[in-house]
Amino acid sequence: MIHSTIGRRAALALGAATLILPRPGRAQGEAVRIGAILSASGGLAAFVPPIRAGIALALEEINAAGGVLNGRRLQLVEADDQTNPQVGVTVATRLVQADNVAAIIGPMASGITIAVANAVTIPAGVPIISPSATAPAISALQDNDTVFRTAVPDGLQGQVLGRVTRERGIERVAVMAINNDYGRGLSAAFAEAFRGHGGTVTATQNFEENRPSYRAELQTLAGRGSPQALMLVGYPASGGNTILRNSIENGFFNRFVLTDGMRDQSVVEAVGARALQGSFGTAPGTAAAPEQRRKYEEAFRRANPNLDPGAAFVAQAYDAAYVIALAIQRAGAPDRAAIRGALREVANAPGEVVGPGEFARARDLLAQGQAVNYEGASGPIEFNQQGDAQGRIEVWEVQDGRITVVANLAE
Repeated sequence: MIHSTIGRRAALALGAATLILPRPGRAQGEAVRIGAILSASGGLAAFVPPIRAGIALALEEINAAGGVLNGRRLQLVEADDQTNPQVGVTVATRLVQADNVAAIIGPMASGITIAVANAVTIPAGVPIISPSATAPAISALQDNDTVFRTAVPDGLQGQVLGRVTRERGIERVAVMAINNDYGRGLSAAFAEAFRGHGGTVTATQNFEENRPSYRAELQTLAGRGSPQALMLVGYPASGGNTILRNSIENGFFNRFVLTDGMRDQSVVEAVGARALQGSFGTAPGTAAAPEQRRKYEEAFRRANPNLDPGAAFVAQAYDAAYVIALAIQRAGAPDRAAIRGALREVANAPGEVVGPGEFARARDLLAQGQAVNYEGASGPIEFNQQGDAQGRIEVWEVQDGRITVVANLAE
């Protein structure tokens, strides 16, 4: 069972640890190392267990199918950035220089992705694919085509959330956003869309992480312009849960509009199902074909019966691992520059469509000189010129104590 292998914290404070995935029967040559920078502690820690499981599932499937490059297995080296940009730079340096990884999955947070890219991976020419960094600012990086993501950027999420909020009868909303690239970018995209649909943003407050209380800020927001709801962009353990509790306990707000950073069942459990009933939000969704999605979900549940394959960014993490493996196979070597050059060749049309669990077929097609087009658990990847994936945004709602997806929208 994968969860018995990957359940241990794979990285200490500033370190990295190697996760040895099952060896195929006829492995040849040295393992190819793939890095993963995850936020196993800090504000995003609640998201990590299923994301880690998604990555490990993909690599286990690939290794079980014979690995890459004539039988070389993939070896995952994970590091914990502690949801902190400075730590992210430190562990990325170690992965690139000491562990000599061919590519990196992650980081998770937008600000950490930008810091790691500028300080480490762009200068080193290492390709990175984040499954969850969604800030628009990433698209503008001068990255020499090294930064990719399988998560849809926040420009689309903001458009969808602004429209959906207005369609649900909310005319006036106060906005509270974490003071980083993710929070500022997504709140701005939401506000533009919400106003464009006739809504009014009564007030906006950027907040700093890990404050013991946000009562003063919430009281100010609640007292300006009679807002009907609070739109919150944040992370559960970095202030998000505290803001929700402060709002409810003090009667400042009782209706909440949330984003992907708060899309986790642990939020409902921490704040209370009754208090959050009817709260809704958005997150990168799935445009996957039903058959592709079914294969992924069945495989994930067999390996991880206690984790949710539909949790935030899990399918995107699984797809990031698959695309990297296919690019290594297409490149013919674990060469960083060659992998970068092959990513669009295996992820974008045209080509024979291959999906979750079909690595052996994809490898055979490539060996025959045919092009492949990976359409994964999160849908067609189709990296654009900036390295951004094309996809959909899901609308989710708290119903009877559970986060429930109610729609997947393209705009």
